[in-house]
Amino acid sequence: MGKDNRRRNNKKKYNDGYVPQGDAAALATPLESLGLSEKTEGILRDGGVTSARDLSKRRAGEMYRIRYVGKRECLEVAAALKKLGLAFRPEEPKPEAQEKQPANKLQGKDRALPEGKNRNADKDVRQKQGTQSGAQNKPSDRNQGKQSDKNKNQQKGKQDNREEKNGRPKYDYKPYDNVNLHDLVYGKRERPAPEKPKKEQLTPDSIVKFCRQGKWGYKDWKGNVLIQPVYDNAYSFREDRACVEKDGLLGYIDNKNHLVIDFKYDSATSFSEGLAAVSIGEKSGYIDKDGNEVLPMEFDVATGFENGKAIVRQDGRWGVLDRETLKVLWR
Repeated sequence: MGKDNRRRNNKKKYNDGYVPQGDAAALATPLESLGLSEKTEGILRDGGVTSARDLSKRRAGEMYRIRYVGKRECLEVAAALKKLGLAFRPEEPKPEAQEKQPANKLQGKDRALPEGKNRNADKDVRQKQGTQSGAQNKPSDRNQGKQSDKNKNQQKGKQDNREEKNGRPKYDYKPYDNVNLHDLVYGKRERPAPEKPKKEQLTPDSIVKFCRQGKWGYKDWKGNVLIQPVYDNAYSFREDRACVEKDGLLGYIDNKNHLVIDFKYDSATSFSEGLAAVSIGEKSGYIDKDGNEVLPMEFDVATGFENGKAIVRQDGRWGVLDRETLKVLWR
């Protein structure tokens, strides 16, 4: 069960065809009901994560592909999944390193020579052949060769000049605009600009939380302070109630900073469809906006309502709680 933060940002969901293992109801647990901190929940929601199923599809190392996810966030997510009886996708075993085979052929001086073969014999033959070829190439012959090469280069240069004068390109190439050598070799690549998270549009009725010197309070949409920063932690207003923390316990206030529900809960969710899931110790239940206990503290896990349904667990069984009848359909 978690503290609620519902920032919306549409992202492409992570999906490679892997089917995570675990109870179907646990996998369907919404992100805001996993008991994560507000910062971690916001980062995961911006990364396209909406439920425990999306997290169970990933390996622990693949969590770092989500922007701003670090080791602390991974440990927090792993603990939340473990509480639901889930885990990250198992890592693939690394292939065993193959032992290097010794080279069959010997190199250098260790290479064996055929029987009766002298290593220095080939060297003597090559030196003798070089001396004979040098004697055949007389100085006059070499000078004639240089002169003929010079004449050929002059004729080629004249031909190139004629081609340039006639308007024909000297070389057949295609021009590149604003492309350097690295781009020509490896291809031009442009990194897309990072997308900034979309902020909620403020209205005259909006109440925004803020932090000052480690304490939390609330402002109106123009920035005027409505509630002074006196709380250890604060969460967004939902249905005219906001969950706030003081001295390690959670309670609820209204928009006039009246304490509607006393500080006595170890964890809680924001109000949704008139009810909020709260817990004291290891047991969870549901209360209304006045703090009345609608369902007793008898569940091991309880999530907030969404579309008239909530996920609960009791004595190892998972079930779906209906908002209208307040009855559980056990799996």
